[in-house]
Amino acid sequence: LSLLFVPRPKARGMEISMKFRRATAIVLSLAMAFSLTACGGTEKAQGTASAESSESQASGEVQEKAEENIPTLTLFVDETWWPYDKWEGAVPEEFERRLGVKVEVTRAADDNQLALMVASGDMPDIICSYRYQYLADSQVCYPLDELHEEYPEIPFEVDPAYQFVNKAPDGHYYTIGCGFSPEYEYKKYDKILSEGPGFMYREDIAEELGLKFETLDDLDTAFEKVQQAYPDITVCAFSCIHKFNWLMQQMGLKNGGYYEAEDGTLKWWLRQEKLLDFYKKVNEWYRKGYLTAENFAYQSEDETKELCVSGGAFANFSYDAHADIYSSSIAANGDSFRLTLVTDELSDDCASYDTGCGGRGLYITRSCENVEAAYRLLAYAYGEEGMKLLMWGIEGEDYSLDSEGYPVFNYDFQGADSLLKPRGLKYWGWLVHNAIVTSIAEVNAGSQTATDKMNLTAHVVRNPVIGMIRFETDSEEANINAKLDEMVKNQQTNIFMADSEEACEAAFNEMLQQAEDIGMGILEEYGNKSYPELKKQYAEIIAEAEK
Repeated sequence: LSLLFVPRPKARGMEISMKFRRATAIVLSLAMAFSLTACGGTEKAQGTASAESSESQASGEVQEKAEENIPTLTLFVDETWWPYDKWEGAVPEEFERRLGVKVEVTRAADDNQLALMVASGDMPDIICSYRYQYLADSQVCYPLDELHEEYPEIPFEVDPAYQFVNKAPDGHYYTIGCGFSPEYEYKKYDKILSEGPGFMYREDIAEELGLKFETLDDLDTAFEKVQQAYPDITVCAFSCIHKFNWLMQQMGLKNGGYYEAEDGTLKWWLRQEKLLDFYKKVNEWYRKGYLTAENFAYQSEDETKELCVSGGAFANFSYDAHADIYSSSIAANGDSFRLTLVTDELSDDCASYDTGCGGRGLYITRSCENVEAAYRLLAYAYGEEGMKLLMWGIEGEDYSLDSEGYPVFNYDFQGADSLLKPRGLKYWGWLVHNAIVTSIAEVNAGSQTATDKMNLTAHVVRNPVIGMIRFETDSEEANINAKLDEMVKNQQTNIFMADSEEACEAAFNEMLQQAEDIGMGILEEYGNKSYPELKKQYAEIIAEAEK
C-alpha cells in the first residue's frame, strides 16, 4: 500500500532558508574569531552551540510545516457503548504513522445522532456503523466499487464473496461488514474458535456436592442439590442481554430472525418445533425457585456480574468469556472460589447458527473533504496487515506468531478495558475485522474460554445468505420486525414466569398468535422472494473460489 507522502517545502521557502544560513555563518565566523583572541576555547564552544541551536530551530520549523500537510480524517463511531473516545495509544498512533494521516474520533452520544447527521447532510469523513440501511445509499456515501475505479493505483482487492454479501439494492457495495469470512477462508486453518453464549458454575460448590455436567439433565440435578444445600444463595442467575441463549444453543434452536426449514424455505424463528420445550424448561426452573423474579427485572449485565463475583449465585447463563473475566475479578477481591465454564456440548442437537454476512462497517460519506485519503485508510484497515494491527497490536511488541502462524499475545486479549485502553488495543480492530482475525486470535490462550470456543466450532451452521435479507428503513417489513421484537421481549417474560406449565403453554401460544397478527407471515413471504436466487448466486461464487 502506498503511503501519503508529505510535500517538500516550496522553492521560495528554501531560498530564504539558505540566505538565512549563509548570513548566520558569517556572523558566527566573526564571533568565533573574536572569541579566540579574547577568551579561548570556552567561547568557541558557546558559538558552536549557538549554531546547532539555529539549525535545530530551522529543522523544527520544517517539521511543523510537514505536519501541517498531513491530512486529518474525522471518524464517527455509531456505538454509544464504545470504550474509546480518542484515537490514541501506541497502536492507533502506529496506524497513523504508517498511513501518514491523523484521525479524529467522535463517539455517538445516543442512537439518534446518526439519523440526524444523514438527514442534515452534515457528516464526518468516515462513519462506522452497523446501520447499513442508512448509509448504503449513493446520495449519502461513496460506493466502494466506484472508488476502486477512481483510484486504481491504491491496492484494495476485495474478494467477490465480500462484495456479494455487502451488495446494496442498487447493485453497489459501500462497506465491508465486519465479522464475516466465507467458508473457504475457514478451511485454511486447522484451529478455529467460535464465540457464543456460555454457562458457568462455582467450582467449589460443585466439588463439595459431587456435581457433574455431562448432559442437560445434569442441570436439573445440580440445581436441586444446590438449593437444598445452600438455601441462602441464588441457584442460577442469567444475563439480561444473553438470557438463556446457551440453553437454546444446546437444544439446536435459533434465537431470532429467519431459519431455513427442511423444505429449503425460510421461516421465522418463532415457528421452531422445540421452542415450546425450551420455554417450559426455563419456566420449570423459575417455578422451582432456581431463578429469581428480581433477575427478570435486571437492566444491566453488571447486576448479574456483581451477584456472581460476590459469590451470591451458584450458576450463571451469560457469554463464554465471562467465566474467565468474572474469575479475575473474584481473585482481585481476594476470594478463593472460581467460576468454571461448561466447555463441552451437552446435547447431540447442539447447533450454533451463524447467519451473519457482516456487522458494522466503515463508510466514506459524501461530506468527506479528502476522499482519496479516506479511501487509503479503508484500503489499509481492511487489509490483512491493517486488521491485525488494529485488532492484535504491533507485532514484536504486543504479539508474535508461532510456527503455524497463530498469534501469541504478551497481554490478556480478553483483559479489562483499563488494560487495553492505554495502548489502544483490540477495539479499533472491531471497526473492520473479518471473522478469521478474531477466530484464530486466542488459539494459544489455553483458557477455558478458548477451549469452549474450540469445541463449539464443530457445531456451527453458517448461512450468510440469510443475513443478506435486510429490511429497508421505515418499510413495512422493518416496522413489523421492530414490533415483533418488542412483543417477544414483553411476552416471553410472561412465559418464563407463568405460575404453571399450562399457563406457560397458554402464554406461548398467545405469543405466536400475536406474532401472526403483527405480520410474521409477511416477513416470511418477503424473505422467500429473494432467498432462492441469492442462495444460488452465493453458491456459485463459493464454488468458483474453491476451484
